[in-house]
Amino acid sequence: MIPKDLSADVHEITSPAEQFDSIAGLYDELMSVVPYDYWVDYLHQILRRFNHRPTTILDLCCGTGRVSVLLAQKGYQVTGVDISSEMIEVARRKPEARKGLLDFHVQDASKLHLGCTFDLVISLFDSLNYITDSSALQLAFLRVHDHLKAGGLFIFDMNTELALAGGLFNQNNFGSSSRVLYDWRSTYDPNTRICRIDMNFIYRKGGAETQTKIVHYQRAYDEREIVDMLSAAGFEVLAVYNAYTFRPATKKSDRAFFVAKKDNVNSCA
Repeated sequence: MIPKDLSADVHEITSPAEQFDSIAGLYDELMSVVPYDYWVDYLHQILRRFNHRPTTILDLCCGTGRVSVLLAQKGYQVTGVDISSEMIEVARRKPEARKGLLDFHVQDASKLHLGCTFDLVISLFDSLNYITDSSALQLAFLRVHDHLKAGGLFIFDMNTELALAGGLFNQNNFGSSSRVLYDWRSTYDPNTRICRIDMNFIYRKGGAETQTKIVHYQRAYDEREIVDMLSAAGFEVLAVYNAYTFRPATKKSDRAFFVAKKDNVNSCA
């Protein structure tokens, strides 16, 4: 529960584009414990495994651009896209973006239209689970396909039903020294496969404690669904891995990484 002495005005936010807007300025601090380098290293292991040497990368659902920055520092030409305008505004303030090493855009993944193609498209940190409409996810896969060069790879991860039904998001950081406290509680509906996450954040703003309540939604998709959707979009599915390994994902996996290849030529529409 939220400590009673930190109660304040509560702002309920449910719209997809705004789910991250209200915490964009706090996001990097909230995610400070995430081992971004580890994720990028695993990405490079996958690229080496498939002998893929990209120059241009699209970071889809890039958030505040933490991964985009790491990739740019390694010499890649990186473009980041996110539906949240506030998250993109934070990303654009990163030194690498100010130096022109990164390019960021506010766009919906299912309506992606950049007018160019890439060697690699990535989408990390279960971002695609936030697309809870399967038809919208199918459109996103089609748009990614159109934004890849022939032979390009699409690498992304998703939370599995095991994770969402098992209370992955039931957590808080009370007792920590962080200036941003949070308490998350989730409920999972096995019929719709929708996980609702009620997120409470408490932080100091303008000299007062501010509490913000945000409702996030993620959908669980099974592996067969995703593989079929990728195939329908024109991809060849190369692998589905248990996260951070090269073992095939199983029913006991809580996160799966998908590796798909564009199997025909199609220009960016």
